[in-house]
Amino acid sequence: MATLLFFWYDNWLQMGRLLDIAGDVGTYYLGVSRTARVSEAVLHQRWNITGHRSRHFHDLHDRIQAERVPMDEHGSDVVLWKHADDTYKSHFSSSKRGDQIRVKREKVVLSKSVWFPQGLPRYSFIVWLAIKDRLSTGVRMRAWGIQQGCMLCGERDESRDHIFFACPLTYTV
Repeated sequence: MATLLFFWYDNWLQMGRLLDIAGDVGTYYLGVSRTARVSEAVLHQRWNITGHRSRHFHDLHDRIQAERVPMDEHGSDVVLWKHADDTYKSHFSSSKRGDQIRVKREKVVLSKSVWFPQGLPRYSFIVWLAIKDRLSTGVRMRAWGIQQGCMLCGERDESRDHIFFACPLTYTV
């Protein structure tokens, strides 16, 4: 069952890391080394842990005693990778892992008009920044401590809207 798992660092009891639950003194009270594997906490096919007399670790001791003792007859551990909510497989998939950690949001309506097959990525990226108002304009740079006005007309407050709609020079172009 748990020959590969660390006693203190892995979530083998399905209640979190035991080191987080018992703290540093838990290694002393339960009598299990900090670097021990779960299988190393077994002696003669029984759990070899102390702590049943400690009032702080009595519940944890009982929970461990209730767990099935890992033995060779039960088979060796198998490493499985999570592919979906209740699907585990023996091979790793970076795309499945990416799907698990990625925050899913609704598709943006304008995405097809900015990101299209014939578009140049750098231009699409600049358009995307402009739509999101994330261009490094004078207004945004002022928050970083840099003073910069419009390089085209000299306006003090250079912003996205000024560059594209209000600047006299860009208006004439």
